[in-house]
Amino acid sequence: MGESTAEPSAGMIRFINTPIAQPFVQARNIGFVSAVLASLVLGGISALLTTSNAVAFSIAVVSFAANASFVMYRYLGHASTPLAVNLNHPFMDGSSFGQAEVEVQLSDGGWVNPGEHRIKAISDDLIGGFNIAHDTIDFPVLGHFSTAKKRTALLTRHLALINQAIALRDAVNNIPDPIADARDRETKESGLLDRSWLEEEQEIEVESPLVSFFKREE
Repeated sequence: MGESTAEPSAGMIRFINTPIAQPFVQARNIGFVSAVLASLVLGGISALLTTSNAVAFSIAVVSFAANASFVMYRYLGHASTPLAVNLNHPFMDGSSFGQAEVEVQLSDGGWVNPGEHRIKAISDDLIGGFNIAHDTIDFPVLGHFSTAKKRTALLTRHLALINQAIALRDAVNNIPDPIADARDRETKESGLLDRSWLEEEQEIEVESPLVSFFKREE
């Protein structure tokens, strides 16, 4: 799942360009500028110091650069999120004047509407990587999603964000939550339901947009 030059449908905004993703962009900018300035300053100072102090400053520079690299890595992970929403979606942090929409990018760069159900990744035994499919009984495949050889934290994060986007879309469009309905039915029937589509959300370090949305609605 790399960044692609293919664009989503007209009126759709990539996840990284939505207001909710801007903290990642700001962190990238601050981290990059800070790393450059620190390297210049510390590098210049170390040249004027004794050997032992110069080594200490060099270690500090390397440590700072490593932190900056981590910030950039996190940014690139979110920049590559294969998700787009329209202006009516809660990710845009504004008032909705119509139907919220969501699109997901496939591995070939094309964009698809994920439909009414949330999605999950399933292994593609033919060409490798992962397909995305509706999280229903028969798992109908929407398309090839990722060339990753195994289920990575980044893949999990992308799927969690996409499913959040779908859930928020349905909330704005007043569509009943199928997972909530299924939980209610299964709880009444057996009391054994212990499944949550957000169980892997621990991979995401920011507050869930679902939480922010429903706090705003209270």
